[in-house]
Amino acid sequence: MAGPVAELEAYRSGARALAARILSAQEAERVRVSRELHDDTGQALTLILVRLQLIEDATRDADARRELQDLRRLVVDTLDGVRRLAVQLGPSVLEDLGLGSGLEWLVDRVREETGREVKLELRCVDARIPPTVAIAVFRVAQEALTNVVRHAKATRARVELVADEDALDLVVADDGHGFDVAAARARPAASVGLFGMAERVALVGGTLEIRSTRAVGTRIEVRIPLREGAVT
Repeated sequence: MAGPVAELEAYRSGARALAARILSAQEAERVRVSRELHDDTGQALTLILVRLQLIEDATRDADARRELQDLRRLVVDTLDGVRRLAVQLGPSVLEDLGLGSGLEWLVDRVREETGREVKLELRCVDARIPPTVAIAVFRVAQEALTNVVRHAKATRARVELVADEDALDLVVADDGHGFDVAAARARPAASVGLFGMAERVALVGGTLEIRSTRAVGTRIEVRIPLREGAVT
């Protein structure tokens, strides 16, 4: 009969496997929704734009033309929003050009949409980053920067990626309000983002550490081995 230690380890192993399947399913669903938004919804909105333009060109009434112009502007704004959401859900740059370019896109988007000062430092020396690790790191950075914008009230942030053949290190730091990390972790329902980051990192064999000080800021550190035995 298995002892308590073995039973606990079996439970933990099962929980990790379940978490891995859930996160994998989430990523697959993100990609599916992204493609549908880009292909189906995007094409439908583009067709609406073309038809509105044709109707406007054939309309002589000035008031009706103004209404049609307003409708076209609304559709253009909606189409832009759909495209941004599609890219955010399944950034093709990550698959096409790699993690570094994916982080550059992410940081540029935060700068453009929020006006915040976000610095990016990339130091990747002969690093071969597996796709599962790249996705995990990208999602952690994405969640961290989302928290910077929505909760931290930070004016500046920094993203640093350092990788070589042995290990990958990611740092996301800000000068925001900070928070009580222990209290947040004690309330999983209220800190789903923190839990999700920790699970993603753990599932690729890495470690995640969060340091936060009130009125000073928050620092998230991730370390993931890229070669067996590289990280102790």
